[in-house]
Amino acid sequence: MLRRISARYSRGLLAAVIAVAALVTAANVGPARAADQAPAAHTVTHMTGHQGLSTGR
Repeated sequence: MLRRISARYSRGLLAAVIAVAALVTAANVGPARAADQAPAAHTVTHMTGHQGLSTGR
């Protein structure tokens, strides 16, 4: 009986250790790199808000 319980907990502990190792490995990989070194396209930021809304609400 004790051997079955011990085996169950040891499998759970092993699975937890593997999951933590996978998460740590994934966290240390870092963000993906861009394929080319060209800068991103220029985007325009509108400072006036939404065109359809009036400012005197």
